Amino acid sequence: MARPSGRDIRVATIEAATAAIKTSGVTGFSYGDLAERIGVRAPSIHHHFRVKDDLVAETTARYRQSFRLAVDNIDEKRALDRLRSYGELFLRPADAAELCLCGAAVAGWDDLNENAQREIIGFFDDEITWVTTQLANGVEEGDIRSDLNHEAFALSFIAALEGALLLARTQDNSVAAAAIPTTLLELIAR
Repeated sequence: MARPSGRDIRVATIEAATAAIKTSGVTGFSYGDLAERIGVRAPSIHHHFRVKDDLVAETTARYRQSFRLAVDNIDEKRALDRLRSYGELFLRPADAAELCLCGAAVAGWDDLNENAQREIIGFFDDEITWVTTQLANGVEEGDIRSDLNHEAFALSFIAALEGALLLARTQDNSVAAAAIPTTLLELIAR
């Protein structure tokens, strides 16, 4: 197969790996699969990513960065509204029968190297910190119960969103998944 004219193999590989991980996890594809998908030979991918873990680490880092940018663009004035929008953003992959890339990658945790694991941990740390901050802001605004353990709820909220994505795939229904963050937020609202 010839190299696609003008196409950056590195970027095309990351894009193909992103799609593969979101649907099949890190063990659900090979370099051969990606090569076929983007129209190159597997050695071309190895040239850019010596081992699969390097590809997973970079793919996860890019996902982490793009998700963070999307979260930073949530512009609602009240924390509870920001958390609702966050839930919608997090569950967006369900519309395409996909998972959160980092959640899907965790399934292959034991097979990932330290760099890939560090990126996944960083993603979840970023998200838990953001949710925790919003909860504290919501208490200050008077919209969220003051007796709430912010960190415990943040962990539960992220876990529920990941679980909602899994359930959406089994039920072939992204609408049902959307009710999960709304229900949780109703429990903590004043």
